[in-house]
Amino acid sequence: MAEGGPNQEWVPKGDTPSDSRLLECPICLEQLHQPRCLPCHHSLCQECLSTYINTEVSGRRDTASTFTCPVCRTLTYPLDKTKDKEDWAEQFPVDKVAMELIQIKSGSPDGRYCMPCENSKVKKVLAQFWCKTNNCFFCESCKLNYHDIIHTNCDGMDLRASAGNLLPRIETLTMKCDKHNEKIDYFCGDHNSFGCTKCITVSHRKCNDVVTTEDYCNTLDGNSKLEERKTYLQGAADSLESEKNRFHQHLQSITDSKESALQSIDDMEERFIQRIREMKKEITDDLIAKYKEESEHLKTASQKCERLKVAMVNTMESTATARQQNDHISTILMYQRGQTELDAWKDLVKEMRMTNSAVSFKYAVEFDGTSLNFGKIIVQKQQRQFTDASGLTKPLSECELKEIRKLNIKIKSDRSYCEARGVVIAPDGMIVVGDFNNQKLKLINPDGDVVDELEVDRRPWDLCLVDITTVAAVIGYSVHVVIVTPNKLTLSNVINIGKPCRGITYRNGEFIVSSNTKVYRVTKDGKTQILHKGPDYINMLSHDHRTGTLFIPSSTFTSDSTAVGSLSIDNIHKDVLKVGVVSYPYGVDVDGEGNVYVCGRGSHNVVQMSGDGTNVRQLLTSANGIDSPRAISVCGDKVVVTNESTEHHNYIHLYQLI
Repeated sequence: MAEGGPNQEWVPKGDTPSDSRLLECPICLEQLHQPRCLPCHHSLCQECLSTYINTEVSGRRDTASTFTCPVCRTLTYPLDKTKDKEDWAEQFPVDKVAMELIQIKSGSPDGRYCMPCENSKVKKVLAQFWCKTNNCFFCESCKLNYHDIIHTNCDGMDLRASAGNLLPRIETLTMKCDKHNEKIDYFCGDHNSFGCTKCITVSHRKCNDVVTTEDYCNTLDGNSKLEERKTYLQGAADSLESEKNRFHQHLQSITDSKESALQSIDDMEERFIQRIREMKKEITDDLIAKYKEESEHLKTASQKCERLKVAMVNTMESTATARQQNDHISTILMYQRGQTELDAWKDLVKEMRMTNSAVSFKYAVEFDGTSLNFGKIIVQKQQRQFTDASGLTKPLSECELKEIRKLNIKIKSDRSYCEARGVVIAPDGMIVVGDFNNQKLKLINPDGDVVDELEVDRRPWDLCLVDITTVAAVIGYSVHVVIVTPNKLTLSNVINIGKPCRGITYRNGEFIVSSNTKVYRVTKDGKTQILHKGPDYINMLSHDHRTGTLFIPSSTFTSDSTAVGSLSIDNIHKDVLKVGVVSYPYGVDVDGEGNVYVCGRGSHNVVQMSGDGTNVRQLLTSANGIDSPRAISVCGDKVVVTNESTEHHNYIHLYQLI
């Protein structure tokens, strides 16, 4: 890292873009105070950064050791994660350039005092003249008595006629390295780092890609990379601005639907006043809670768009400033920061495509056949198109599967070969798999190691994710709810159903469970209600988190019979996929964009299809080593598949959609 601070040359304001926005904290939007610089090159107030870290980490496990940049959401590690999270912010380096600019702007009226008066220890006297040749300020007396006697042809400026029109130009050409205190002139592409002559000689003599900072900047210019980066950043920033506006419009829409639902509740109160008085508070609280959840989601999504958009705009402005000032180091840093922001944009696009749904609320009254109850609030979701103006990303429906690794799930304590009939992958990369033969649930960390096992009294079938730290498994005649920590599986609750369970998914606070040929809704106290009855056995279940639509595979080889059906939130059943490219479907899951993934146990393949079944394509076949696939789980762009065959039954396969 360079140190020593920049040299300052005073120039007219019109010669350089304003840096006021570059000195703003992206969280409090005020001038940076004690700025700390993250590895992704974004700077924040130390206090704002500390508050943000504590807020983000507090909702996660106590062992959390990372946080994401609030601007570009890059995963960031503290220098010493063993320290209290309140002390993480101060571990990051101070942004010295920002501090220098802030001191210049706030240290005095325009920061200009007569230098001879200061050197002679006379009280500070405001400067009235500036000598460009000497880069020095003079009061009227010192100009006449000192400057004009020696210098007769200097290029100067009368500050009395140009008050308020000067800004400091920061020259970074004299930045020095920490190790040798010598001027930084080189950039090593192999290590992505700066260095002085000694650095290059001592530490980078074997590197192949070492050039001067000026040559590297000229390469960026010559290959149009800076212009290309600006085009992509502008496209992404435009998309973020558009998406932010749509979030605001959507927020107003769900606010209106919330008011409409509340009005329906009040109308029902007039008709059944006594009954409503007893139950109104419960249902109203449920509506408000759902509204708050959705509105906070929209506000957070809008904030992410705004922060990243502002960062991209600032990066473009900073790059232009650096090139204007011939600042090679800052140009390279801004180019790197732009790449980080584009990577963050790609991740944000994936996230928005997964959650890109239009939400509204509906108040529904339920009849149990004999009496009227107060009903419930239904969250209705519909798919909403997301447009990417940057052209850098593509939807999951256009991605291909690439195998990342093959994970061995058999451990020493197993009495038999493994057979994984259920699997789930969480957003943090943790995998929970149900070992049917050994009657265990196993926890696999992101490195692919089995770190814990939970023995159960019967053979586990399907699994589903309840939240980021909780999974549920159907075992025997019950649902087992399990808490997941980085190294431990802990049984939290057992919900007895009284029916043999096969498939499971978690929707709107309730479990949906399959038993033989039927599908049931199961409350947390074990009450069941039949939703659907099919002609064939139903082994697995999944649903679209945006619309609530269930997807139900039927265990059949019969040609032209229903392989996969769908069941809407209103219990309307449709045939989605016939037996053909898929036979004897087993495992099923849905990604964040609404694409459905089906394991063809009889056809030895994995297919991806649209929710209505109109677009079907094979992602994996026997040519990819797929043999009788059993279970599948999709999270973001990660996909886990299990196989029943003798060759693969002790393994699970992890893929990525690219």
